[in-house]
Amino acid sequence: MTKSKDEPEYRLEIGEKLILLDKKKFNLLKFIDECGSITKASQKSDIPYRSALKYIENLEHDLNDLLVLTKRGGKGGGGGSELTTKGRLLLREYRKVESVIKMHTDVNEIESKIAEIDEEKKIINIYFGDKRVILPLRGDFNVGEKVLVLISPEDIFLTLEPQKSSVRNVFKGTITRMELKNQVVRLNIDLGNVNLFADITQYARDELKLDLGKEVFVGFKAAAIAVVKL
Repeated sequence: MTKSKDEPEYRLEIGEKLILLDKKKFNLLKFIDECGSITKASQKSDIPYRSALKYIENLEHDLNDLLVLTKRGGKGGGGGSELTTKGRLLLREYRKVESVIKMHTDVNEIESKIAEIDEEKKIINIYFGDKRVILPLRGDFNVGEKVLVLISPEDIFLTLEPQKSSVRNVFKGTITRMELKNQVVRLNIDLGNVNLFADITQYARDELKLDLGKEVFVGFKAAAIAVVKL
């Protein structure tokens, strides 16, 4: 992903070509698909008609293929524009990337240091206070380096009792806050040395009878954690 002057551009791979697409151009193509007209699409996306044509021309040049097919109508009409298969594929790829980006903008961010590295097992260990956290060894890390650990609230699970599983990162904590957010229940959980927030369904909250002050066990898979050097 790169930044344009106004908004982010996503680098999309279409076949063997890389295309940069921002929200404005995405909307133009989306409205062409919906309206069957470049004129109407330019109006709905608030892009001047000539600029819309230039955007399409540049994208097709980068792709080396057609994105929009236009046919002229006769006296009885029948004209219009439609996206090609490649044009619809470009919309789909943009939606996929945008969805992934949105899912990962709201994450737990925890600063720590690399405590140990096990090259044979391909894991690294960090600590949240006195709690050891096991992470996969991805990339070039050294013991003592400061890192930022990113954990999505959707990748955190809760249980009332410790359970046997392949998940090694399981810690006891206390619920300190509950709120409804985007149709899910967001919980803040105090682990003693660090606070995490987790998202669960209202059904799960009711089934587990969760409330403020309740003790729970928090777990997350090592593979679900991202680590960034600071």
